[in-house]
Amino acid sequence: MSARTELMVTSQDEWRIANKLCKQLRHANMNASNTVIVTVSTDYSSMIGQYLRHQLSHGGEICDGFGVDVPYPDQGFDEGFARNARTMFDMHADAVTGKTLLLVEAGVIRGSNYATLVSLIRDYFGAVPVKTLAMHENVGSRFKSDFVGEYYDDATHDLTFWWEQPNNHWRTT
Repeated sequence: MSARTELMVTSQDEWRIANKLCKQLRHANMNASNTVIVTVSTDYSSMIGQYLRHQLSHGGEICDGFGVDVPYPDQGFDEGFARNARTMFDMHADAVTGKTLLLVEAGVIRGSNYATLVSLIRDYFGAVPVKTLAMHENVGSRFKSDFVGEYYDDATHDLTFWWEQPNNHWRTT
């Protein structure tokens, strides 16, 4: 098997994909009147989450939104992460009522965090509508997002954003 090559996401790529996804969301009639943006992995996804909150403004109102952190690949989605997520949902329960939750991620690699978070939301809130968005999604992800900016293959490419610094949680050796 050959070595994976870096798939560098430039700042221009981020804006291009963010605008593409914004058009898809508007076409799906998602806006501040019916959507709450949940930025997942705030250390990676804050740019797209904040941008969409503003771009989907409606009637002079910005989309409600908040962030939820999930584990790095070398961590498990344990009770601590689940408790923190539930706390954030409790804090924003009024904003969620009667709206669709749009989970927003910069990169969905394996899909396990999205799968676990969606399950947690459904167990916690019941029938609240949930949609998912990924700027980049691995073709081999077990979770398939509702809105995807671009697909890539994690077997051959290492998804890397222009602003990333070395991160001990991503070490594979």
